[in-house]
Amino acid sequence: MASGFASKTKTETKTDYETILDVVKKKSAGEGKPFSWYRGVVKEITGNYKPNTKYTIGKKQEENEIRSSTAEGHLYMFEYKAKMRWLPYYDKFPLVYVLKSTKDEFWGINLHYMSPKRRFGVVKKLSSGIIDAPKACFHKYIHDHVEKGLYIDLAVAEWDTAILLPTEEFVKNINGLSFPIDKQIVWEETNNTFYDKIKGQKK
Repeated sequence: MASGFASKTKTETKTDYETILDVVKKKSAGEGKPFSWYRGVVKEITGNYKPNTKYTIGKKQEENEIRSSTAEGHLYMFEYKAKMRWLPYYDKFPLVYVLKSTKDEFWGINLHYMSPKRRFGVVKKLSSGIIDAPKACFHKYIHDHVEKGLYIDLAVAEWDTAILLPTEEFVKNINGLSFPIDKQIVWEETNNTFYDKIKGQKK
C-alpha cells in the first residue's frame, strides 16, 4: 500500500486546504469513474507521505498521516484481508473510527456499512466524541491482516468528505476466490437494523 495523503498545500492559509475528495474530483474532471478507479487514485495520492508513529494524546488529528498502529478516537482508511470463517462478507478498504486498540487487534465503527446519507449524522457525533452507531457497523480487526501494516490516519477536517468517497469494496471469499457483494445489499441490511445501536460518550 502506498503511504500518505496529499491533503494540504504548502501555504498556511486555511482556504488553500484540499481534502482527498477535492483532489479526486480534480483528477476525475467531472467524469463518472468505476469504483476501482477511486480506490486507485486514493492509493496514488498517498504516495508522497512517510509513516509517522508519533501520536499526541488528546489532540485532534490536524493533518493526514500514515501510521503503523491505531489509536482510539481516530478515523482510518486501510486495506484489509479478513478471516472469512464467521463473516458472510467484509470490506476490503474500510473506513473505521477506532474505539479500542491493543497490540494485536482493534475494534471500531466501519462507516462503509452505512449509506453515505446515514454516515453524516454518525460522523458529526463522532467528531464530538459521541458514539451513536448501528451495531452492524461494529467490527474487530487484526493488525496482521492490514496490508503492509499501514493506516491512513485522517485529519478531522477530512471526516465529512471521506465518507463520500466510494472506496468501499465488499467481498465474500469462497475456496480462496473473492466474489463481490453489492454495497446496496450491505446498506439495506444495516438500514433494517439501524436503530439497534451502541451508544456512549468518548472520554
